[in-house]
Amino acid sequence: MFQIFREFKVGRPQVIAGLMLLAFLAQCLWTARTRKISELEYQYLFSGLPPSTDMGKTTVKGIDSPFTSLVAELPLKATGLLRQVSPDSWSTYLAVPHPWLLRLPFAIFGVWLGAALWWVARRLFDNAGGYVALGLYCTSPALIKISSNIGPEILLAWSILGLVYTAIGVAHTLYAPPRKWVPRIGILGLSIGFALATAWWSATVVGLAFAFMLYLAVGCRRKVLIVLGGALAIGGLVLLAIRWIMGSAGMAVGALFAQQPGWQAVRKLLFPLSATTDSYVLVFLFIVALTAYGSWARARYFGNTAPLITAFCCVFLFALVPSIRLWDATLGLIFVFIFVGGVAADLLETRFHRLWTAILTAAFVIRAVLTALELRGWTQNLM
Repeated sequence: MFQIFREFKVGRPQVIAGLMLLAFLAQCLWTARTRKISELEYQYLFSGLPPSTDMGKTTVKGIDSPFTSLVAELPLKATGLLRQVSPDSWSTYLAVPHPWLLRLPFAIFGVWLGAALWWVARRLFDNAGGYVALGLYCTSPALIKISSNIGPEILLAWSILGLVYTAIGVAHTLYAPPRKWVPRIGILGLSIGFALATAWWSATVVGLAFAFMLYLAVGCRRKVLIVLGGALAIGGLVLLAIRWIMGSAGMAVGALFAQQPGWQAVRKLLFPLSATTDSYVLVFLFIVALTAYGSWARARYFGNTAPLITAFCCVFLFALVPSIRLWDATLGLIFVFIFVGGVAADLLETRFHRLWTAILTAAFVIRAVLTALELRGWTQNLM
């Protein structure tokens, strides 16, 4: 084991997690390389360009995600700078960036999200829970798809995970001296800003994080208001900065009043039980975890309950506004993985740990094979 920073050490768990994330990145890059850029991806790419360009601003209704546009245009700006300083042979190669290069920032956010998920799950459930959650993430066809695609889903999942778990961390920190609040307030504010700049409707998830803080901070609820106020101020500044950079002054507040409650939003709550969302293996593992959670008192604690509640709330809240054109289920999958990882960690501590180890191993092998087949079929259909 060696230490990089004061509070971050690299040992065998970190190396294993890193190798798993490298495998995830390889799948994302392969998927990104073998698919043509879709029309919707072009809309996000060109919505960030100034009006004076040939492409101009997108005229497609429903595209209002300045953070997505900001991330999407990074490869275009980078290749433009490289063409100015590179030899003529390179300039020709970079004249039309390859699909994998245009999608690379989103794959990087996918790896970043996986690392954050592993860190959260390991802190909550130790190595076993962290490995199960990260294993589900790295073999998820749904997460590989949104990480190899130009769109807001992976950015929104990344910011929402940070928002919810930083809020929970801040609530625990309120019992400590105020000087220890500052770093987490800053992270919480950044998460809020990035989430709002990706989809304005994510303000509803801020309310969910606030509810978790109030629940946890017994006796410190006045401090919660102070902390949330500071985080909202930082988030507001981040939102305004991104919109100013992208030349988008409007705040898209109309989305707050455009929700359409109905049976469609309720039906989407079945996303963990649908093989079209992720895979049959996840359906099986989720049913097992939910059964254990409902019938076993040891598995019913806040660490398992919070991701379960958040998963369904995220999908339901975003399903209320179909006009924002999001793949809603992927926002809940992150928290489903954490929930399954937590319950699995509890099961692995019982006297049947060998049986559960064998079941999980077989499930992950099958899942990896099914994911490879699904991604191959998906890329061939979109070539």
